[in-house]
Amino acid sequence: MLSDSTAKMRCRMRKQLFIKRNKVCDLSLALALAGLIFVVVDAELTALSTDTNITKRHPISLLLRSLCLISTIALMASLVNYHAIEVKIALIDSGADDWRVALTTERLIKLAIELLICAICPLPGTGMMSWPFIHPENRKVTMVDVPVDVILSVPMFLRSYLLCRFMVLHSKQFQDAATRSIAALNRISMDFRFVIKTMMADHPLRVLIVFTVSYWICMSWMFTQCERYDGRVPAEHYYLNSMWFIMVTFMSIGYGDIVPNTYCGRTLSITTGIVGAGVSSALIAVISRKLELSRAEKHVNNFMADSKLTNQRKNAAASVLQETWFIHKYKMSCTKGDDLRLRQHQRRFLHAINEFRRIKWDQRKLQEKGNSLLDVGKLHNEMHETLWEMHRTQDQFIAQVDLLTQKIVELQNTLLMQQQRGYLPAPNAACLPLTQSTSSSALLHIPVPHGSTVAQFDSSNLPPCP
Repeated sequence: MLSDSTAKMRCRMRKQLFIKRNKVCDLSLALALAGLIFVVVDAELTALSTDTNITKRHPISLLLRSLCLISTIALMASLVNYHAIEVKIALIDSGADDWRVALTTERLIKLAIELLICAICPLPGTGMMSWPFIHPENRKVTMVDVPVDVILSVPMFLRSYLLCRFMVLHSKQFQDAATRSIAALNRISMDFRFVIKTMMADHPLRVLIVFTVSYWICMSWMFTQCERYDGRVPAEHYYLNSMWFIMVTFMSIGYGDIVPNTYCGRTLSITTGIVGAGVSSALIAVISRKLELSRAEKHVNNFMADSKLTNQRKNAAASVLQETWFIHKYKMSCTKGDDLRLRQHQRRFLHAINEFRRIKWDQRKLQEKGNSLLDVGKLHNEMHETLWEMHRTQDQFIAQVDLLTQKIVELQNTLLMQQQRGYLPAPNAACLPLTQSTSSSALLHIPVPHGSTVAQFDSSNLPPCP
């Protein structure tokens, strides 16, 4: 059993580790973005070498790639520090003393994958490589020279998973201790899935718009890196074409005016199509939910429809009575030409009856639709009223029992006082009065049928007390 001082010390250490973990996560994200910015600037400067005169062997390019390498090494160290803090938090939660208890195989695999993803970066002094290029005219495959930095810079966007971790650790749900406790009691993990679901529930359109625009920009740059080294079009013209191709592929349109000519571009286009299908389905679900009527709006529409059907039913009933009176009138009349009017009013009578039946059927369907809206609320109200009535009856019963017990105690005290004054003889053990410790079950009234021997047994048949 832990003492109060030990528990307080562990809570304090856990809080400090939480704050330190957030700072390490912020540092990791900053280092990842810094390395990515260095790579993007270096790739753009060297791709526009005809205007900037900066090649891969230029000191500026070597400096940028060296800074990217340094930031990558610092990023890997911060990742190791982050998982070390996770192990310390797990030790405090489990109460173990050895760090190897919290260092599970799953955590080691996760650390290895993160280090492998973040270790990818362009190195200073990398040269050129050849990869296949498919000509769109004759579909002939030729080999073109591409910098090795292209192969190493495109996978660097996988570092964006650190942004997901940043969103989780800085979310309102994760920072609130009460929310974390409730989630733990309900066996809900406070991970990125829960956070993104909460954001989609609160601000769905904002989340989808930000994700879509960010995805378009990143994929357009990567697609440009894969496609612009064929030497046919100036490098700066590829950005607009890449943005157009990514947007069209994202929306699953595909006009065919721009096609990927490398296997890298084809891989990115397939990925864009898959992600676009998911985002499009989510957007359709959000729009359909926004267009759906609320409960209050449905109640208003049902009330208006019910009022309209009620008026129509009254008019149909009046038409039935009116046509009935006309039929009776022309049946009793002997004027020439009344037979034609009689048939006409009989047809109107049948039409009024059918219209009355149709309106009744529409009212029945509207009532069933309204009952489906009110079932849950009505059931909740009925349950609340029933429970309230039960509590009220129980309180009344307890009050009556307490009052009866009080009266019996008063009667007992009165008998004891009379006995002490000499008015009554001292009772023996068989004639002791009820004490205050008498249970309430002994005070319950038991109904006895008339005519039984128990009903005829009264106080006159009791044996005298000595």
